[in-house]
Amino acid sequence: MNPLVAQALAVAAGGSLGALLRHGANLLLPKAAHHPFAASTLLVNVVGCLLAGIVVAWLEHRQPDDFWRALLLTGLLGGLTTFSAFGVDLLQLLRAGRWGWLALVAGLHVGLGLLAIVAGWKLARLAGLSTG
Repeated sequence: MNPLVAQALAVAAGGSLGALLRHGANLLLPKAAHHPFAASTLLVNVVGCLLAGIVVAWLEHRQPDDFWRALLLTGLLGGLTTFSAFGVDLLQLLRAGRWGWLALVAGLHVGLGLLAIVAGWKLARLAGLSTG
């Protein structure tokens, strides 16, 4: 099979699964009218960053493997961790003039995401998924 076709199919398959997981998180943690931000967006971004750290560490010292990168990072995690949803959440807070919540939500997403990706990368290295 042509490698570009294989990558495209990997992105499509991973993206479909990631989108379904994202939808499941939305169903489990719906945005209540009285709640100032979507907890599901925070959850998928933090979990997605943790998993991205693990995948990046796993791929780091392998021969270039565009299939797994396309399937896991671009497809699965790209479908799961849509930062465009984060932007929509921030826009709603901005339009509502909820400046304190805007700062808190942005800080939580960025700060916890960064901590999670570092933790995932370190966990993968400790587990022997990366040699280096």
